[in-house]
Amino acid sequence: MRELLKKDPQVDLRLKYKKVLETSLLVALVIMVGTFYAFKKFDIAIKLPESPDIKIEVMQIPPTQQIQRPPAPPKPAIPIESEDDDLLDDVTIEETVFEFSDVDDAPPPPPPEEEEVFEFFAVSEKPQIIKKEVPVYPDLARRAQIEGKVVVTVTIDKQGNVEKADIFKSVPMLDEAAIAAAMRCKFKPAKQRDKFVKVKMNIPFDFKLR
Repeated sequence: MRELLKKDPQVDLRLKYKKVLETSLLVALVIMVGTFYAFKKFDIAIKLPESPDIKIEVMQIPPTQQIQRPPAPPKPAIPIESEDDDLLDDVTIEETVFEFSDVDDAPPPPPPEEEEVFEFFAVSEKPQIIKKEVPVYPDLARRAQIEGKVVVTVTIDKQGNVEKADIFKSVPMLDEAAIAAAMRCKFKPAKQRDKFVKVKMNIPFDFKLR
């Protein structure tokens, strides 16, 4: 009889397939875990820029009062020439005397409209200071050793000149010197839609003794 050939179990790959598969999965898992631990995690702290200190002033604007102009006087009637000449003989025109003393005085003309004054944050192009006047330290305040910061609210016209100044933050005995210095300051005027406008802004003045 023909002898049957049998494979040696040591070289039979089918018997080792399961073992080889498990070993390969284990080696791949070890390599993957080692790769994760091989790379360190770097944390980079991002420092955001400091936000500017913006002060928003809320002002109550009174409602605009519109002055109603008096109605126009009625137009005088235009005489029409009659076609019938007989009617002209029957019409008698009486003389009428007007007394102008009985006529009421005409109403006064409406006051001129004030130009709109914009806030500093509401214009497209902010005013820029060209010349900031140094305030004169009052002798009385110097003797009293008074120091501080006075903030003045100024109204800048279309030419860049200060036309009005008011105290926003007061320091006793230093306010008048700050207002006098603010009135002598010079600015590049503000713009709103390529048009020069009036604007309000605050100017600080520091008073320090050396």
